[in-house]
Amino acid sequence: MHVRKWQIGAVAAGLLAVTGCGVPGGGGSDDAGETKEGDGSIQILGAIPEGEAVGLNAALETFTKETGIKVTYTPSTDFTTEIRTKVNGNDAPDIALFPQPGLVNDLTESGDTLPLDDLMDVGALEDTMIPGLTDSVKIDDKTYGVPVRVSMKSLVWTPKNFEQSGYKTPTTWDELMTLQDQIISKGQTPWCLGAEAGADTGWVYTDWVEEIVLRQEGPEFYDKWTSHEVPFNDPAIVQAIETMGEIINKPKNVRGGADGTLSEPFGDSPTPLFDAKPGCQLHRQANFITTFFPKEVQADLAGNVGVFALPGSMEGGFEGNPVLGAGDMATAFTNDTDVVELMEFFASPDFGAEWAKSGGWLSPSVEFDNSNYSDPMFGEIATLLQDADTFRFDGSDLMPAQVGAGTFWSEMNAYVGGEKSAQEAADAIEESWRG
Repeated sequence: MHVRKWQIGAVAAGLLAVTGCGVPGGGGSDDAGETKEGDGSIQILGAIPEGEAVGLNAALETFTKETGIKVTYTPSTDFTTEIRTKVNGNDAPDIALFPQPGLVNDLTESGDTLPLDDLMDVGALEDTMIPGLTDSVKIDDKTYGVPVRVSMKSLVWTPKNFEQSGYKTPTTWDELMTLQDQIISKGQTPWCLGAEAGADTGWVYTDWVEEIVLRQEGPEFYDKWTSHEVPFNDPAIVQAIETMGEIINKPKNVRGGADGTLSEPFGDSPTPLFDAKPGCQLHRQANFITTFFPKEVQADLAGNVGVFALPGSMEGGFEGNPVLGAGDMATAFTNDTDVVELMEFFASPDFGAEWAKSGGWLSPSVEFDNSNYSDPMFGEIATLLQDADTFRFDGSDLMPAQVGAGTFWSEMNAYVGGEKSAQEAADAIEESWRG
C-alpha cells in the first residue's frame, strides 16, 4: 500500500496495536486494545466555532482526498457538557478536540480515552512539538492528545515606530523593567492594560500572575501550583502577585492607573498603540487580540504593529524563555485504522497549511513551514513560539472552575483595586480551593 508522509512511524505502531490483547480499563485507560479496520468515516466533536473552523475543514478535505476517508467535524456550543454527556452515554465521537487539557485528564482518569502510545509514534510527536506542550495530557507516562492548534499569550505588542523611537526589544525581565523607566523618562506611558470583561473581569490579571510564576519559579513549580500540590497562598505565589502589582501600581507606568485597568475593556485597551502619538508603548496580550485591533491595522498587521515575546530570564528564576498559552488537543475514543491515520495526520509537521492560509491559527509544531501563514505577522509570532524553551497552558484553565474562573479572578480584582493585600487575596483563593 502507499504510505503517506504523515504515516511514517504509524505502520509499526499500528501493527503493535493490532496485535495487542488488552482492553481499556477503568481508572485511566493504559491500553488501547485492538485496532480494528475502519469503515471509511470519522466523526469529530470540538469547541472550535464554525466560523473559525474553515481552515480546519480545509485541512480535513486534504486528508480525505489523500485517503478516501470521510471526516465530519461538528462544532459544539457547550463542549464540556456535550462531551461528558456523550461519553457517559456510550456515544463518544471517534475523536474530540479539547480546548482544555484538564478535561482530557478527567476523562482519562475515568478510563474513557485511548493512550496514543499504542496507536502512533509518540516519541516522534514530542520531538516535533513545542517543548512541554504534550506534557499537559500525559498521565503515567502515557500521552492522550495530539495538539492541533495553539495560541500564544506571552506577547508584547508595540507601536510600529517602537524602535525608531529609540527603544530596544528586551530579552530579559530586568531589561523589560529598565525599558519601563526609559519610556517614562521620555514623558510617555509604558503600558496599556485593560481587564474589564463583564462577569469575566479579572482574567487579564490572572494571566499576568501566571506569566510571572512561570518565569519566577519555573515550569515544574508552575505545574505543582496549578495542580494544588503547592497551596495558592505559598510565599512564591504571593510574591508573583506583588510583582504584578509593582507593574500596575508604579506611577505613570500604566495608562489610567490601576483603577483605570479595572474599568477599561480588555478589547479596547490596545487601541492607543495606534494613535498618531501613541498613548502607550507596550501591551501584553495573546495573539487573538489582533481581532480587536482597528480594521485598517488588521489589514496589514506587520506594517502597523510590532511584537516581541514577553521576556523570561527573571533573575533567580527560570533560565530560559517560557511561553504561556492555550490550545486544542485531539483525543481518540475509537481505535480503528481510520482514526490512527487521522491522528498521524494531525501529528505531522505539515498539518495545517490550509489553516495557516485562512488565518487565526498557529501550528504547535516547531517544524512547521512559517511561510504558509497568510499574514507575515503570524509567521513572526510562530517563530517566537517555536523558539520557546517550554510551553505551559493557562493556569486558571487547569484549576477547578470555582478557583480558575471564580476566586482567582475576583480576588485579583480586589487586589488591584486596593481592597486586599496580595497575602489576603491568596489566602481567600486557597480557602475557596480547599472548600
